[in-house]
Amino acid sequence: MNEPSMGEIMNKIIPIITGNNILDIGTGFGTVIKALINNKNMNITSIDPEMWRFGELKNTFLNEIYENRLKLLKTSIEETGFHDNQFSTSISLFSAHHFNNIIKAMNEIERITYKTIIIADWSPESSGISNPHSSEELQIPMDKVKNYASENNYKINNNKMWYIVYKTK
Repeated sequence: MNEPSMGEIMNKIIPIITGNNILDIGTGFGTVIKALINNKNMNITSIDPEMWRFGELKNTFLNEIYENRLKLLKTSIEETGFHDNQFSTSISLFSAHHFNNIIKAMNEIERITYKTIIIADWSPESSGISNPHSSEELQIPMDKVKNYASENNYKINNNKMWYIVYKTK
């Protein structure tokens, strides 16, 4: 199977990013942070309700945290408390299937982002191959994200194992 790596997927996403105030939704393994942190002009806020990798990421990026170029926050996208139009780009990389309320999450992303929104997630075909989720656990969130995207002028690209919706306001 020719499944792309996270690095290859990030390489497709990086050209879409605008501005230098980035929100990473769903920290996970720190894929977005690792791909963007070397750009000294970018400030990254990464949020995750579980924080399961925060300790490791804090140790790895201690200088960037000290320089105030990286913030790791325990929160969910549905309840951020961020200001309107606080971020130039918001990126959700393979975490939308974990959103508690997809519509509320998408509305919040729209509210806090003034330029570019990028959401990539697993398709049901990736079940058991790229992730431990069942195809049903991925189908419902994918349908909700894509429906929202089609109603709100996002571009939608489908790949075999994943999809991406994005727009620049």
